[in-house]
Amino acid sequence: MQENKGKLSKAMLFILLMGIVSMFSDLTHEGATGIRGAYLDLLGASAVTIGFVSGLGELVGYSLRMLFGLFTDKTKKYWPITIIGYTVDLLAVPALALITENGWRWAAALLIVQRMGKAMKKPAKDTILSFAATAEGAGKSFAIQEALDQIGAFLGPVLVYLVMKYKSGSPIDIYRAAFAVLAVPAVVTLFLLLFAKRRFPNPESFEPEPKEYIPFRIKPSFIVYLVAVSMFAFGFIDFSLITMHASKTMLFSDAALPLLYALAMLSDAAAALICGLLYDKKGIKIL
Repeated sequence: MQENKGKLSKAMLFILLMGIVSMFSDLTHEGATGIRGAYLDLLGASAVTIGFVSGLGELVGYSLRMLFGLFTDKTKKYWPITIIGYTVDLLAVPALALITENGWRWAAALLIVQRMGKAMKKPAKDTILSFAATAEGAGKSFAIQEALDQIGAFLGPVLVYLVMKYKSGSPIDIYRAAFAVLAVPAVVTLFLLLFAKRRFPNPESFEPEPKEYIPFRIKPSFIVYLVAVSMFAFGFIDFSLITMHASKTMLFSDAALPLLYALAMLSDAAAALICGLLYDKKGIKIL
C-alpha cells in the first residue's frame, strides 16, 4: 500500500526495516548453524550428544515460545521483550569463539541459551510485525520478511566459509575465528533494532481497530495441522548431525560445510517470496 504515488507507507517502511533486522540476525545465527555440529564434534561431543543437544535446543526453544507469547500478550511490552530476546539470541553465537578445547558442555549450553533467546523474541517480534502486515497484506508482508531473513541465512554461511577457507591455524582456531566474525552482524542487528524502536515506538498504531472481537478457538482442522507438523518434525534430522557426519567421513571439507547450508537457505528465500505473494491471492490452500 502506498500513501502517495511512488512513496512507501510507514507500515511498509517498518516491514522493510524489520526485514533487514532479520537479515542481519539470520546472518549471525544461521552462519553458525552450518558448522555447529562439526564444532561440537571437534570439542569432544559424541554423535548421540550432538543429536540430544540439538533436539533439546529445539524443544526448549519452541516450548518457551508459548510462555513468552502469553507473557507478551499480558504485558504488551513488545519492544523490550523483542530487544532482550534478540540480545540473548545473538550474543550467544560469537560467545562460542571463547570455548576452550574439550569444552563441548559449555558450547552445548550456549546453543540452548541461543534457542531460549530466539523463543523470547519470536512472539513479540511477530506481533509487532503483524500490526504493519494488517495494513499491507499478510502474505506480502511476511514474504518480504522471510525473503530478507533467508538472504541473511544464505550470506551467513558464505561469510563463515570465507573465514574458514582463508584463516590459517589449528582446526579449533579456525572455528573460533568463524564464530568471532559473526559478532559483527550481531552488533549491526542490535543497532538496527534500537533504531527501529526509536523510529517506530508504537507499531500497534498501524493496525486498524477491529470491527468485532473474535476469540481464538481450536478447530479440528487446526489439530490436524498440528499433528501433521509434529510428524514432519519427528522425522527431521538436525543439520548439526549432518555436518558432523560429513566432517567425520570427510565427505566435504570443513570449509565447504557452510556452503551446503547456504544453498538450502537460498532456495528457501526464493520459495518464501513466491509462496507469500501467492498466499494473498489464493489463500490457505497454498499451504
